[in-house]
Amino acid sequence: MSTKWIYMVFLILAAGLAGCVSQPLPATPQNIPEINPKAETANKDSLDVALYFSYNGEKLLAAETRTIEVPVSDSLEAAVVRALIQGPSPQRDELIGLFWEDVKVTSVDSNADIFFVTLSEEFINTQPPTTVLNDANILERKKLAIYSIVNTIIEMGKFSRVQIYVERQGGIGQRITLGEAGWSEESTAHLEPLPRNQEIILTPENTLKQALDSFSKKDWTRLYNFTAYMSPDGSIKPEIGDFSETLAATGNVLESFNVTDASVAYNGQTVVVMLDYTIRAREGDAITRTSIPVVLVREDEIWKFTYASLVDVLINVGYRHG
Repeated sequence: MSTKWIYMVFLILAAGLAGCVSQPLPATPQNIPEINPKAETANKDSLDVALYFSYNGEKLLAAETRTIEVPVSDSLEAAVVRALIQGPSPQRDELIGLFWEDVKVTSVDSNADIFFVTLSEEFINTQPPTTVLNDANILERKKLAIYSIVNTIIEMGKFSRVQIYVERQGGIGQRITLGEAGWSEESTAHLEPLPRNQEIILTPENTLKQALDSFSKKDWTRLYNFTAYMSPDGSIKPEIGDFSETLAATGNVLESFNVTDASVAYNGQTVVVMLDYTIRAREGDAITRTSIPVVLVREDEIWKFTYASLVDVLINVGYRHG
């Protein structure tokens, strides 16, 4: 090939390359939404909720704090009621669910500060296959189950009362009688919207009342359940056998007591409850003490009487004044 042709080919290739370089780059697209790598999470609402269940089969409620997640198209409150019906987490062995397998939540609604929960008809037409409450019948269990919903929903902070309905034939939620709800078997009056019931929640004051009542009745096993494993000073409660033997040996009799105010520590894990009480020692002397500080601690979210305070209030008091 001649030098002339080589030169012409070179010019053609150079012009082609120049044309390619001179082409403008495509414009960057505008207003394209960013892809959320956690879109599923973004479409859910969540809240830490105190779910109330029976404590150790007692007619008392204690809480398990659980993070409830629910799609934004659903109701958080409905998810909370479903969680209550399903029961406590397996690791919370001191807590017992109050509903049975056949019961479902069919709908929820609200009007101003009242929240409405409609349960399936099984709540009034069926009975649980097992007994979970100590010394309680099905009516008392139903009543406590209703209050587990009421107290849980109200403590979420949006509503002041809860109305319980049951879905009758035709799929319509209707009011139930006090007899059907567990208040009184004979009562045909209807269940009205219910406020929060603090008397059945294991607050520090209620825990201390239950512990002292157990001592009065010499129910050492029950008292053991209301006593914390470890006190703030590091002392540990003994095994149940030694615990019962020590309490029985004192011969002290708790004649009366009055639990007054409580003051929770800044860390939320200990509380001091003030106590007035009269105890009769083995020798027969009645000892009255007033404004005695009693320390309780939170153990797995449940307030417990510390063994150190138990010793001071119920065991050593007789010896100190003898």
